[in-house]
Amino acid sequence: MPEGAMNHFVQTLGGRRAVRTFPELEAFRSWMSYGMLHATAVISIIAALGAAGGLWVLPDLHLWLTIALGFLSVGLNMLVTRRPETMRHTVPIYIVGLATVLLSADMLVLADEMRFAWHFPALGAAFVIGGIPGGLFILVTAILSLAAATFSLSAMSVAGFVTYCVTLSTMSILIVIIEMRFIWTLEQLHKSRLILSDLANTDPLTGLGNRLAFEEKLKALSDEGTAFGIILCDLDHFKRINDTHGHAVGDEVLRNVAAVLTGSIQPDDIVARIGGEEFCMLLSDVCLETALRRTEAIRREIQGNPVITAGQAIHCTASFGITHTSSNASLDPSQMLIAADRALYEANQGRGSQSPADRRLTGVRTPNHG
Repeated sequence: MPEGAMNHFVQTLGGRRAVRTFPELEAFRSWMSYGMLHATAVISIIAALGAAGGLWVLPDLHLWLTIALGFLSVGLNMLVTRRPETMRHTVPIYIVGLATVLLSADMLVLADEMRFAWHFPALGAAFVIGGIPGGLFILVTAILSLAAATFSLSAMSVAGFVTYCVTLSTMSILIVIIEMRFIWTLEQLHKSRLILSDLANTDPLTGLGNRLAFEEKLKALSDEGTAFGIILCDLDHFKRINDTHGHAVGDEVLRNVAAVLTGSIQPDDIVARIGGEEFCMLLSDVCLETALRRTEAIRREIQGNPVITAGQAIHCTASFGITHTSSNASLDPSQMLIAADRALYEANQGRGSQSPADRRLTGVRTPNHG
């Protein structure tokens, strides 16, 4: 059994849980449900017209149940068209109505010796639109109905009854296997999609988000209207570290800085590596003063946490550019980033300092903290 097969079975058995997990399955079942509701309404109309025209004879009770199922299908179709969220309540109602009409056909339409064949398309439809719970409900009611027709009405031989039961059960098993495989395939596609999304949004060296992830978060915060601050961080003289100690040590310095930045953010914040030695932090729901205090704490921590390699401490300092929505409320996200970049340029002139940006997009450098 494939890894996690029991989990797949539970998801399939739960029906609604699997639909919530995989939107593709929800879309497929919704499409099939619309189709079944339309088909049932059309078949009900044809049955009523045929009975009225004398093409076949249907007992009054079965005819009225068939017509009622047709009206129910039309009503449910109108309901889910206007309110798609009601689909999960609509399907069980439809399946119960379908089972009732099948039962009445088995017990009342004695002139049609092929009436039992309707259980096969009904069973397949119930499994598709209602998952395993819906399919098993139709299977159990079909076997009980066939048993009643066989032993109380002698509608078929015992051998015929056994044949119907075995074929319906075999069909159910095959559908369950196919649906489990379908769910498993969707899960693999979902995992692959998550992996690709992670690769597309993650810097492979530091494990931080990349520029794409940062820009997506920036746009989301801007659309929400939440107050936020942007902090650009640039490592001072990083090329000198690479040239003096090698790129492996430089990579370790980058990972060390990434760890410092990650440890300083809140759950709703994001830190990303957007260039070679340039990082960016997005602090949500903070004021400018808080952003400045946190930036100073980060600057001191980076400076006070050297990388130890070959018994030697490799110290690193960083400069910061800061901008905040409180002083740049009229700017769009891209202009906010430009403001922070210009503030970083101002800070870089003093190396190891921080500089906030004012609303004119120019950097106002604070006293050098280096």
